Amino acid sequence: MNEPSRVRVSRNLRAASLGVFLVLAGVFFIVYPLADEIRTFLGDLRPVPLFDGIYYPAPSSSHHFLYHILRNFAITWSLWLGLLVILQLWTKDRARRVSHTLGDWVFWVGTAYLLDRIGLGIIAFGSFLALLVVVAGLSLIGRALAMLCLGKIKY
Repeated sequence: MNEPSRVRVSRNLRAASLGVFLVLAGVFFIVYPLADEIRTFLGDLRPVPLFDGIYYPAPSSSHHFLYHILRNFAITWSLWLGLLVILQLWTKDRARRVSHTLGDWVFWVGTAYLLDRIGLGIIAFGSFLALLVVVAGLSLIGRALAMLCLGKIKY
């Protein structure tokens, strides 16, 4: 595939990705009472001490249904991102874009897993937030490793 065609395909994949995200968000707001669940969750936040004089907002009750909805969204979005990585590799998109999408995929898969755990009551909200930071770090490591590997194979 020549360079102008590759750029055009890459641009179309990015536009499709935004479209998929908007469609997913719209469908989830239609299928689930997401606005009500978010409103209830935000109204339930209370300050919880982290360190001396430092607090973070945490819900005072569990919101299993909201976590279930968000988990389903994260799974669906990560499936799209996985397909997108395959399409980007197939069309020989820029290594930086492929690694960025792969890092996003790692983040959303990890987030789906954590939302499943908090929804089942296996982890507390504070642990969820801390582990979300870990998942973000793993996402960045995944991006860096993808860049390294794609550079080694002269992608």
